Amino acid sequence: MKKVLVLLGLVLTQVSIASAQDAVLKNDTLVYKGITIYPSQKIQLLYGSKPDKAFVFVGNNKRMDFLLPAIVSKQKGGILKIIKEHSKYYAIGYLQDAPSYISKEIVIDIEGAIDFNEIKIESK
Repeated sequence: MKKVLVLLGLVLTQVSIASAQDAVLKNDTLVYKGITIYPSQKIQLLYGSKPDKAFVFVGNNKRMDFLLPAIVSKQKGGILKIIKEHSKYYAIGYLQDAPSYISKEIVIDIEGAIDFNEIKIESK
């Protein structure tokens, strides 16, 4: 019985490793979890991951020291460019109708925003 449990554990571990996907950047297109992200693509903010619906992975700079508040939920915008900083991928984008006290330019930590459903990428 122990051998069966160990074998089952090894199989499940291999399956989980195989299903994990890293982001891959080719030219100006990023593919992450089967989602293709490229400049000029339209996006929509959903709701932030914090309990008050504020954003954790969408901010005004790569340091993420000014995160967007919940008031910008459901705003539409687009991707301007994709960059890699160290081992993280960011999309520099914009919001179309952001309130005047919030910068229209935004920075999205792509992997975190997709994993926690903070953004919706509009496909063709």
